[in-house]
Amino acid sequence: MVALALALLLGTVPGLSCEGRTADGEMFPTCFDPGTGWVLGTSLRVQDDTQALAVRTGFLVRADRSSGSKADSLWFDSHRLIMTEAWGGERKGLTFTAYEGLLRRHVEEGSILVSIGRPRRIPFPFDVALAARAAHLERRTWEGSGWTLETGRVGLLLDPLRTNTEWGWLAVGPAASHTLRHSPDVTRNEVSPFTSLLLDAGWETRDGRWALRATGLAGWSFEFDGGAHFRARGEVALEHVLLAVNDAPVLVRLTATGVKNDAGLFRRDEGMLGAGLAVRPFGAR
Repeated sequence: MVALALALLLGTVPGLSCEGRTADGEMFPTCFDPGTGWVLGTSLRVQDDTQALAVRTGFLVRADRSSGSKADSLWFDSHRLIMTEAWGGERKGLTFTAYEGLLRRHVEEGSILVSIGRPRRIPFPFDVALAARAAHLERRTWEGSGWTLETGRVGLLLDPLRTNTEWGWLAVGPAASHTLRHSPDVTRNEVSPFTSLLLDAGWETRDGRWALRATGLAGWSFEFDGGAHFRARGEVALEHVLLAVNDAPVLVRLTATGVKNDAGLFRRDEGMLGAGLAVRPFGAR
């Protein structure tokens, strides 16, 4: 009974079937991959006392593979390509991310080799992960003609959950990044040399109909002219597949975002809620 309860909680019911059958005997998919497909959706954004309609699109690619350098080791790779979101209203804006990825390595029995003196091998109770992002642009027309560009970010993360599937992860660790904040008067360079903490966590049911992802970043960044400031941001997104049209899942997406001293050209504090629908062609298993 306990094992069944845990299986239901984690979405790992043994013998889960991902195919249904019509009365005529035709097979159709009933499971969906939240990390694969072309995403196209719209949502309502509520920020402070303003509302705006937004359009979001991009490509999701996910794969698992065996490690070529170590037996009993798996890589779970998730990639997000050309992710774009634009919104109207009184505060029009756009965000664009050329690439964002999380590469997590699972080892059945993790260990550390200590080579000082007599070599020793001690248990290491974490999986390791690499998080990367390149060319994240934020443009807000209501702030003027400037823009913010995070040229690159990399995080070296540890995952204490150590799941051997793509259905759940909790990766956290230090991150380094470089950001440009450009206005007509000046362009400011900001760097965070592993002085920020990055979180990337997620949970999905085995059938892919429910997916929850949380991301966060907090720490200090430094300007080239000597200034420094603390910034933090976090986002939680919940997705649920409502139906599928010609095997393309249609889902509802709810989001909550909070930013401290890091939004836009002037490092604003912001909070935002979002709710919308999206379709994900090529997202069936």
